[in-house]
Amino acid sequence: MATFICIRQVDVKAMVAYSSVAHISLVVAGIMLNSNWGIVSSKITIVAHGFTSSALFVLANIRYKKVSSRRFNLVRGMLSVYPKISIL
Repeated sequence: MATFICIRQVDVKAMVAYSSVAHISLVVAGIMLNSNWGIVSSKITIVAHGFTSSALFVLANIRYKKVSSRRFNLVRGMLSVYPKISIL
């Protein structure tokens, strides 16, 4: 459900927050399976969540400093203007 809400967002920080909820819901689902695959996938997902959520919040902050807006539709083609951001 959080993933579908994430698709419809126009605010960058709200999208990052909903994607965090989607990651954690996958972790909970993996733990609820109570199998070896579920536990291992939960561990992998929580580590990946630590990296991706941090990077997404950093990118959102960089974007906000450049544009002074958190809306998606105001900045299209930002990677063509700042190509070094694509490393993150």
